[in-house]
Amino acid sequence: MAKHKVRPHAREWGTELKVLRARAGRTQKSLAAPLNCSDTLISGFESGTHWPSREMAVELDGLVTGEGALVRLWDRLNSKKSYPDWVVDLVKAEPRATVMREFETTVVPGLIQTEAYARTLISANNGLAPQRDVEELVFGRMERQKLWDLPEPPRLVLVMNEAVLAASIGGPQVMFDQITKLIDMVESRKVRVHIIPLETHGPPAVMPFTVFSFEDQEDTLYLEDGLSGRMVTDQDDVSRMDRLFSDLLGVALSPEKSLKALYQHRRKHDDEALT
Repeated sequence: MAKHKVRPHAREWGTELKVLRARAGRTQKSLAAPLNCSDTLISGFESGTHWPSREMAVELDGLVTGEGALVRLWDRLNSKKSYPDWVVDLVKAEPRATVMREFETTVVPGLIQTEAYARTLISANNGLAPQRDVEELVFGRMERQKLWDLPEPPRLVLVMNEAVLAASIGGPQVMFDQITKLIDMVESRKVRVHIIPLETHGPPAVMPFTVFSFEDQEDTLYLEDGLSGRMVTDQDDVSRMDRLFSDLLGVALSPEKSLKALYQHRRKHDDEALT
């Protein structure tokens, strides 16, 4: 049986449920019976591996005489996003896209990051945030990757600077695992990768961007800087970046040579991990 992962916001709600249940002198079984569920589910709520519906939260609040405390906490935590506000449009667009053409300059894109790689980046960008907030953002990034399990996931064509592979984000083992995931995605034909070699002088773009294609609407451009991101629908701007993506493909390695570069960089990080 698959092990359920503890979610930070669910654990916070479950801890409050456990405190109120103990205060009311109730057992997990005594809560489960009137709800026609198992005490295992109640245990999952309390440990943070399961998240109740709002209706369930209302019923549990009544059973433990929470006087609305559990419902108010549920509302607050449920409205808390596992990603910044400016990523909302991006998260909505990704599973609807048929093709995503993405250029990355410094890091592996979020949709194909490993959990450890993502945690390293998110921790670095949120140095003063509590660890529970970091973990919530990591969870949100991993949730976005569920689109790869869709019956017809979008096709991702990724152009990436070779410096992304040469970097040591999180250390050699984290990079080894991250490049392994990239290789797996390429070999399973979920992603097509083109690497721009380190020795390339003056690549035609220095800012990351993604062009989304959909079945039912015009292409959309997503731009991101160090502080935020935004969707652009002006077709002149979209067309300009589409042409720029073609220019990037012109200086990048072929898919076959790019895959070879992935293996080479993975080997380097593996050697570093062993020293």
